[in-house]
Amino acid sequence: MNNNFLKTIDQLSFKKVISISLFIAILLGVPVGTYLVGQQTRIRSHAAYQKPKPVNSTDIKATPGPLPTQAPAIGRVFPWVGKVGDIAWLQGKNFGTNPVDKRLTIGGVTVSENDIASWEDTQIQAIIPQGALQGGSADIRVGSYPNSQSLPMVIYDTTAKVKLHIRNNVLTAENAGVVVKALIWTGDDQVLTQNHNVDINPLPTGETMIFDTQGLPLLSVLLLDGKGNIVPYYVDPIEFNF
Repeated sequence: MNNNFLKTIDQLSFKKVISISLFIAILLGVPVGTYLVGQQTRIRSHAAYQKPKPVNSTDIKATPGPLPTQAPAIGRVFPWVGKVGDIAWLQGKNFGTNPVDKRLTIGGVTVSENDIASWEDTQIQAIIPQGALQGGSADIRVGSYPNSQSLPMVIYDTTAKVKLHIRNNVLTAENAGVVVKALIWTGDDQVLTQNHNVDINPLPTGETMIFDTQGLPLLSVLLLDGKGNIVPYYVDPIEFNF
């Protein structure tokens, strides 16, 4: 059978061989191309923070829902660092599905209805408002339930000089000359939230080591100077998987 197969191949014209080769390449190339496009879409979704489109009549917010049956609880704000105009994702439970009696503040500033992209029972998407305080929290009030408050958030602008990195579970900071302390929160649904108070010895040049996460998920990071002021920083969203 092998000899017959080889004879058949040998008798094929050059054009037929090219046609068969192209057919095989297409069969193999389509799944690979689909995978690569999917990966690129995932990367872009992590990198882009865009203002949501204005609410319209078909949006979920057009039909108010009932109040939740239990008090709301914020689990985390993702990401914990951003600038005015970025979208913050509040994750938790018992937010209700666009309840009528609700209020959201970020960094002490009430978020307008038009700047809330969606309000679902386990997630809220909203724009960080102008004037949000550095190190402030996100707060939710629904009906007569008590407020639910998030961990501190870092607000930055384009003048932020300190850049935070994470490589192999180790946090470092560029241009960290004024940083003397870090307050770090770690945890997730499976690991209780822990607060780490870390003293920092900043290097005059290069990157200063901040914290070894040992694989624990980061919930928030504050950098402080010698006077206890919060030092703004920025991050690469892809590097932190935002």
